[in-house]
Amino acid sequence: MKKIAIIAMLAAVSTSAFALKVGYVNSQELFAKYSQTKVIRDNLTKEKQTLETTLQKKEIELQKLQVELQGKGKDVTEAEKKAFEEKVTAFQKLVRESQAKLSNEEAKKMQEIDRLINISIQNVARSDKYDYVLEQGAIKFGGENITPKVLNVMEKSKKVN
Repeated sequence: MKKIAIIAMLAAVSTSAFALKVGYVNSQELFAKYSQTKVIRDNLTKEKQTLETTLQKKEIELQKLQVELQGKGKDVTEAEKKAFEEKVTAFQKLVRESQAKLSNEEAKKMQEIDRLINISIQNVARSDKYDYVLEQGAIKFGGENITPKVLNVMEKSKKVN
């Protein structure tokens, strides 16, 4: 009788030893609900608007210069034509570089948020002893939604600038 009780007890212990604790997160929700995401997007929008205003002013200056040159007709010198073309080229370069700078800055900020999401998931997984944490769409049944816990950790952590 003792042997049966011991075997049953060992079976129960070994079964629980193999049980895995699985959590899942919704990364898109974390990204959308994180307070700094909106702050970063607002800052990038302001930068974009400032840049657009600057570029519009420069474009208007170029258009005025073009009208002046057209007004001179055949009296336009080669030096004036060349100077105008250089200004147009410089303007086009400024537009390309500005767009690239904004895109790079946005990508950098979004990568910082993504990094914070991953670190926060790891922290919650360690502290709550999860064996696996999956993306919400990867799990059909079971597991625990730890998205709110992760978001809480993100909000308490150092803010992304």
